[in-house]
Amino acid sequence: MKNSRIYLYTTLGFVLVYILIIVLLVMPLTVKFKSTTVLQNNINLATQEIHQMSIVTGDALANNIDKKIIINSIKKATSGSDNESIYLSVFDWSGKFVSYPDVTKIGEKNQQKSNTISNMKSVVTGKELYDLVQNRNPDAKETSEVIAMRPIANSDLIIAAHLNIKNIQLQISTFKEQLKTIFLILGLILLVLVLVITRILSLYYERIIDSKTAKLEDGVLNLSKLNNSLEIYQKSVASLQNNTPEKREEESIEVNSKEIPKQRLLTFIRNELMPIAITDISYIYVENSISYVVRKDGKRYTANDSLDQLYATLDSKLFFRANRQTIVAIYAIDKIIKYGNSALKIEMQPISEIDIIIGKNKVAVFKKWLDM
Repeated sequence: MKNSRIYLYTTLGFVLVYILIIVLLVMPLTVKFKSTTVLQNNINLATQEIHQMSIVTGDALANNIDKKIIINSIKKATSGSDNESIYLSVFDWSGKFVSYPDVTKIGEKNQQKSNTISNMKSVVTGKELYDLVQNRNPDAKETSEVIAMRPIANSDLIIAAHLNIKNIQLQISTFKEQLKTIFLILGLILLVLVLVITRILSLYYERIIDSKTAKLEDGVLNLSKLNNSLEIYQKSVASLQNNTPEKREEESIEVNSKEIPKQRLLTFIRNELMPIAITDISYIYVENSISYVVRKDGKRYTANDSLDQLYATLDSKLFFRANRQTIVAIYAIDKIIKYGNSALKIEMQPISEIDIIIGKNKVAVFKKWLDM
């Protein structure tokens, strides 16, 4: 379910970004650039054609060839070419066509503003022509636009190059459809690629998460075992303390020459000496070079001995040197929790005034102490 949502959101995000970038930005710019380039090429081609035609026609007139014969030749050469993107026409200084691909328009006056004498020397660019085609009124009657004009020497004639607007619009529309198809196919390919990459990344991170989860579960299991061992050890210590004096004496005889641990510690509270039973001690810690002994009831006392000296006199079965600053009693440990990657934290009863941390170097010793 989660993976399907990831793929759904990835697809929706990709489609949204693709539409914003490609459809709304890249595609219009591409169409404009392509169309402007094509129109500029048509303008250049039309300019060359009317230039050559005006030179040839002017030379023919200079050689005293009849004007009607020349016009008839132009009519035959351009007949039916108005269906092409560019075609030529000839009109006189009054604006009447004397040659046009559509013979029905011969004799009519050219009404296009760009064909006036004042605009004969104006230069039309591809960008201007593209804007004209795009902004053209669909209901307009004009189907062409004059893009270049040149007078014919030795006559009152002007030769003009026309752009077939409908033809150009059809070409632009066809190019748009082709571009849509290309971008659609490209988008589908990119979408599949993005989904494949998403799948690979999701699998990679799933493995990482599974690995971390497995480690966490192992850590929880180890902590559970550790706390169980603590509980068992505390019960065994409690049962040991409940043994009769005779049994304790027998056990002490078995120790042979081993030093018997102290049963009490001599401490101070203000200026008063206060002996504390070992079984009443919760933990011992050092702060500012002073050794403090904390009882089960939370009361704190001071001791003259250093932590090393105190630990040497305590029963190692009942007390553990957690770190350089702390000694803990087995029966006062409330809980063992994970601390960082490899260390452990001991929670005491009563709650300790300082954090009691067992470093990773002593974790194995601590587990052994708990008979792990």
